[in-house]
Amino acid sequence: MKQEDLPQRWQSRLQNHLLEIGSKYKKLSADAFQKDLKITFTDKSHVFFYYAFYWVDEVSKEFAVFTEHCGYHIFPLINSIIETVDKDGNIIKIEDFTIE
Repeated sequence: MKQEDLPQRWQSRLQNHLLEIGSKYKKLSADAFQKDLKITFTDKSHVFFYYAFYWVDEVSKEFAVFTEHCGYHIFPLINSIIETVDKDGNIIKIEDFTIE
């Protein structure tokens, strides 16, 4: 989905983020997308996004992935593992939301 297609709860958060970083634009710019993401789901399927970042919303139990070239995506948080990967392929952060 494109930025204008995001649900309002994510639109508001994105607009607040842009204000916080002092952006003069109403949309994300290319410098916002510095890392890659690997997301593994409960059935062990996974997806890999280049030039992306994510935000977690624990209240709605979902997370949004923002990519430079592949749009924006919203996924269920429960039983997901999110790995942030640098451009050298090193995992720099893992968030594990699996429930046993």
